[in-house]
Amino acid sequence: MAELAMGIIGLTGAAELCIKGGKALAKASQDYRHADAKLDELCARIEVCWLRTSSQLEVAQALEATMTEDQRNIQQQILRILYSKLETAIMALSQIDKHFKNGKQKRLYFVALKDKLEEAVGELESWHKRFEPSWFELIKTAPPTVAGALQRITVSAPKEAAEPSRDALKFRRAFEPIRMQSSVLIARKVLEGLEISALPHSMVHVARDPEDGKCHIVDTVSTEAVTMQDAKALANRLRESNPGTFGTMRCKGIIRYPESSAMAFVFRIPDGYDAVRSLRHLLTGEVPESLTIRLEIARQLVNAVYYIHLYEFVHKNICPETILCLGSTKDSNVAGGLMCCLIGFQVLRHIDGRTNTGKLGDKFDLYQHPTRRGSDKSPFVMQHDIYSLGVCLLEVGLWKSLLQFDQGTCSPEQLQQQMVSLSRGKLRAEMGDKYSKVVETCLTCLDSDNVDFGDPEDFTDGEGVEVGSRYVEKVISIISTISL
Repeated sequence: MAELAMGIIGLTGAAELCIKGGKALAKASQDYRHADAKLDELCARIEVCWLRTSSQLEVAQALEATMTEDQRNIQQQILRILYSKLETAIMALSQIDKHFKNGKQKRLYFVALKDKLEEAVGELESWHKRFEPSWFELIKTAPPTVAGALQRITVSAPKEAAEPSRDALKFRRAFEPIRMQSSVLIARKVLEGLEISALPHSMVHVARDPEDGKCHIVDTVSTEAVTMQDAKALANRLRESNPGTFGTMRCKGIIRYPESSAMAFVFRIPDGYDAVRSLRHLLTGEVPESLTIRLEIARQLVNAVYYIHLYEFVHKNICPETILCLGSTKDSNVAGGLMCCLIGFQVLRHIDGRTNTGKLGDKFDLYQHPTRRGSDKSPFVMQHDIYSLGVCLLEVGLWKSLLQFDQGTCSPEQLQQQMVSLSRGKLRAEMGDKYSKVVETCLTCLDSDNVDFGDPEDFTDGEGVEVGSRYVEKVISIISTISL
């Protein structure tokens, strides 16, 4: 009945129902604050997640009239899922209250309560990860009036509720023409006095300040492979990027080395993250004790690829060497403290630019779609990045580097088929049906019989703006629902 009603009342009405349900859940959980430390933590997580979600739903309501049909359908589908989760959580809490209303068996009561709150928190946070990418897409395509609504929330809402709107305002500003005209070039002296070292199994260097310990990533690219115009555009877009949301670090600027036809992006490593390793480095080490760690890496990587496309760039170089995994030596909660970011912009280009011919080396051909190898290469499109993502997700799921494949004895098509077979077999046994399906969908994204990604037009609207609604629907929405 709820799903039927939500379909009738439209997106705005559906959002209102969810907001009411979320308030009811937050209120129900507040009744258990300060009962003990664990319950207090769970209740606080529910409150924070709901504050963020409710403020974003208010903005989505205001944008309904400007949404495309695809955007509206995705939002309706996501809200139906949210409302169902809220109803289930509220009902579960009320049943516990009813069952234990006589006050007996107190220990059993708290065990059951913690389990239900833990489940409610997990469901709500999982849903929010699925919702947020589509929300930022709405923010990008919204009319200028949305800035006023976002500004009002940043001023009047509590800190946790205001944070998404603050990020959204910065995200909107990244596309302003005047922002593109501002200089992002910085002097070489910003690296003077810093301890610079190569990052193992990576394409970048780490620059560390010996006095305060703060670190930067130095990502050097050739001006023959990446145009200065594209480099400046990326640096401007990422000036205020929130790495925890977008999977890209904030860019301090670009250093030019004209004598060597090179330039370097300088990125800020977020405070508190003193352990920096490439995904390749992790894959050569011990297998994580928990599958949750693998799944969290995969989720963050999927989001990072989505957002680099939303920033209107194709990466063209996605592989474990260009994925940084940031952690803390002081944080034992690896899954909770891990942050994955895309770097390695050696052959980056803007979506409207011409395909460049930069080559990274034969060993990285494994991550290139078969149509991008050889002398007769097809023009690079978004789906080529998605194919590379699929190879990386396969490696993360198996926790195994695939560079050991003898690429010299197989054709590109045979290598692709080998990886598809791995996704259907060993990967499914390791990570389950949903994860293996996501990987197979990415690996076959340009196959004629792949109904999810086969048509490049699925990634453009009528004005040629890359939006990726199908990507949200078929990749992010699926991988965010996986629970272990």
